[in-house]
Formats: sequence, C-alpha cells, structure tokens
Amino acid sequence: MKKFKRLAAVFVSAAMLTSVAAVSACSKGVSYSYPDKVSVYETTGTKASLLGRKSSISFSSFGEEDYTRQTIYVSTDKTYQEYAGYGASMTHASAHLLMRADEETREDVLKDLFSREGANFSVVRIPVGASDYIPGDKYFTCDDLPEGQTDEALEHFNLDNDKDLIAVLKRVKEINPDVSFMASPWSAPAWMKQNESLLGGGALKESMYEVYADYLVKFVSEYAAQGLEISLLTLVNEPGVGALSYPTMDMIAPEASLITKYTGEKLAAQGFDTDIVSWDFNYGSSSAAYADTYFEAIYEEDAKTSGKYSGTVGFHCYDGDGYFNSETLYGLKNGIEKVSKDYNKASLITEITESAASKDFASNLSYSCKNVAVNPCAVQTDADDNAWNGCGGALYWNFVLDSDGGPTPASHGGNACYGVISLDEVKRQGQTTYKYTKSSAYYAMAHVSKFLYEVDGVPCRALKAVVANGIQGLSDICVMSYYRNDGAIVVVVCNTNDQSGSAIDVVIGNKKISYNMVPQSVVTFVC
Repeated sequence: MKKFKRLAAVFVSAAMLTSVAAVSACSKGVSYSYPDKVSVYETTGTKASLLGRKSSISFSSFGEEDYTRQTIYVSTDKTYQEYAGYGASMTHASAHLLMRADEETREDVLKDLFSREGANFSVVRIPVGASDYIPGDKYFTCDDLPEGQTDEALEHFNLDNDKDLIAVLKRVKEINPDVSFMASPWSAPAWMKQNESLLGGGALKESMYEVYADYLVKFVSEYAAQGLEISLLTLVNEPGVGALSYPTMDMIAPEASLITKYTGEKLAAQGFDTDIVSWDFNYGSSSAAYADTYFEAIYEEDAKTSGKYSGTVGFHCYDGDGYFNSETLYGLKNGIEKVSKDYNKASLITEITESAASKDFASNLSYSCKNVAVNPCAVQTDADDNAWNGCGGALYWNFVLDSDGGPTPASHGGNACYGVISLDEVKRQGQTTYKYTKSSAYYAMAHVSKFLYEVDGVPCRALKAVVANGIQGLSDICVMSYYRNDGAIVVVVCNTNDQSGSAIDVVIGNKKISYNMVPQSVVTFVC
C-alpha cells in the first residue's frame, strides 16, 4: 500500500528519484529522453470521445513560438509535489448501492473505478460513522448509547453499520493493492458532545478530548484488523459548518491542535503511521480566516507538538470563489500557496461534488479541470514565474449514487449531489437489471489518475507546466504535468472555452508536440 509521508511537499532531485525516502530542497530536475511516439487520450464535452485513444503523434523541433498557436512549456529543471492520488468517498450510501447490485455489475463498476484498465483511482475517503449519505433514516456513530449513558472505555465500539462498506473496500483493495484510505468523522458519538446529539453542530465536552482521540484511534485499529490500513485521518468533516439536519460537530482551532496532539501520540503508541489532516473544509472568502486559525494553532506555536503529527491539509471546494478569484485574496489557490510556502505541508482536495446546479456534461468537465482536477493539482505559479507545490490529488464526494442523487435520509432535505458514477436499478417485464453511467468528474480525474502510478516503488512528482503569456486560473487552457519513474512525462491539457478550439504546442526542452483541441475538451499526452 502506498504510504502518505509527512512533509511530502518538499522538492526532490532527479538523482534521488530512485529512492522514495530521499528528499532535498535542492532539485537538479529530471533526465528525459524523447520517445518515438506520444500516446494521446481525449475526452470531449460532446462525448464524441470519452478517454479515447487517439492516433499517436511525434515530437518535432521547437524554434520559436508560433503566435497562431497556444504554447505550453513543461520544465524538467525541478520536481515539485508528490502525487497522492485521485478518488472519492465510499459512503454507506455508495456501498449499499454496490452491494444491492448484481455481482457482475458491481465488479464492472469497481474495475472501472480502481483498476489500471479503468480510472486507476487510488484514494478512498471513508466516513467514521454516518455521513449525510446513508441508506435508511437513522444516523449513527461507532459507539451509540441510550441517552444518559457513557462509554469512555469504548467497550461498545462496533462496526456493525459498516458491513457493506468493509466488503466493498476489501474488493477495492484486491483490485488496486496500492489504494490508500482516508477516514473522516462527521460527528463524535452524542454522549461525548455538549449538546448530546449527533445533529445541530455542538462541540466536544472538554472532558472527552482524549476519549475522542481514543475513538478515532480505535477506528483505525479496527479497520487495520480488517486488512484496511488508514493512511489519512481527519478530526472532523467541515468543522463549524453549522446546525444542519445531518451529523455535524463544531471544533475551534485550539481544540483541533490539542486533539491532533492526543490522537497523534496515541496512533504512534500503537504503531500506526497515519497522517492527520488538519482542516478538511473550504478555503474561500467566507472560510479562509477560520482555516488560517487552524494552521496557526497546529503548525505555528512552538510549544505545540501537534504539527509533527499532521503533514497534510485537506481542502473542500464549496466556498464559491473557485480555484482563482482575481477580485479577492481568498481563492483556493491562496490556501494552497499558504500551506506550501508558510508551513511546507502537503495539500489534498478532499471533497467537491457535481450537483443539481448543473447537469451539463461539457460545462461540468471544464469546471472540474479548472477548479478541481487540473489547476489546483498543477505546480502553482504566478505572473512572475515563481512556483510552489500544488495539491497532490483530488477527491470528489460520493463514488456511487443513483441518478437522482440518493440514497439520503428524508431529513436531509433533498438530494443535490451526484456520484462519480450513477448506478440505477431498472425493472422491465418483471426482470431487474442494473445500469451505470460515468460522470464528467470521472473523466476529468481519470485523465490524470489512469496514467500516474508508482514505478519500482517511486511515486510520480509534478513538473512545472505553464501557458505562455497566461495566468494560471484565468486562461481558457488548464495544464498540469508529472514525471513518472519509467521516464515518461504525463501532460494533461484542458480547453475550457465553450465556443473555440485551441491549437496548442507542448514544448519540452527543444522539441514540441502539436495538437488541435476542440472546445471543452481534455487531452492527456504520455510522452
């Protein structure tokens, strides 16, 4: 299983690419040999091509820019963030739908998601207890008790509600042995909270800080006993999101720092090398200030030890500013920059979803590339060509929902979210069959994840790729590039313009490949 390493955001030199453990702030770049042919894969907003293999193309000499074409420069001088992976959450709702389907359909869906022949997704987020996406109407945790009772020794801890989930995850690991699991609680058990309810927000009782840490470590331990190792662990999903109709919990920065310390110490004492994710929420105009208090509490105070247990920051993408907002200082790009430059921590997009707000495949494909799958996970650059580490990967919300965005409890107030895959039961003439469709999010992420994987135990690392005379996040062209340890360079380019195609030249060293992109399309070049 791939390990998430704390402080994995630092640069690495070409000579050190033969060693997973070796890192250095002084990069000498990578040694690259041009292949005879470049493999090309394309997805178009019209669905005329869906991750389709196109005719291979060849490098030609590059002399100077052709200003009738869009020039993209890929630099091999340095490598940046390590590839962590793409994926989504396997909620109880997702697992329920998969286990309800016939075995053949379930196997097809899981292979399309996790196999090398499919999308090769490699990170799975798991709810600790119930999220807002469960079958049935009763929310739960892993240690629920009648009102007035407590269980500080966690003698009643159980995974009774996770049977379908565990069965699915075990099969996922068989299909992709390199998969990593990330665990996120929506709420502590009600008896640990001040409001004594899973709903309505509410913070932990101060007397329960260490008990909650024990609860999280118990989850990691019990899943390990099932053969499912938790690589990443958040303290709570969306701290301070408010009093909603599904499980939520408030947690302010000083509490997060202390609970990170307790949880990290307890994980280490039991021999778990689990990285604690320090945030797991938005970074935008209405949330950046709150996020900054977390970073300061966990990473800045010398007296705290919590920072050594947290090497990753998780970002959601719901704030509304998107990846880049030229009118504010609070786009996601600013959060990625702060995490990389100020704290030398890795970052990961941990949740975003397609929703009822847009059902248009082409528009959703462009949105994903611009705000989730490409721009945030590229090497970050500014107008002066300065560069820093981007996100190591991205996760959407539910892996699988039905085409109506369910199941969720009726109290949720409506199903606004859609799965990376929609899986539906079809009844005709007394016969029940199942069909599924892949979303634009599937294809946007798969254009990256399918082609990035460890070679000889060495993960892929990002290369700087920039559009000539463009500002990352404002250009119609989105681009990212990674170096794979078999010597390949993978370049992903998206044209988000819904009217015009774009003729592009991708330049590596003194050679280029040329391609004509149609409107709202994504192309992956394996060079």
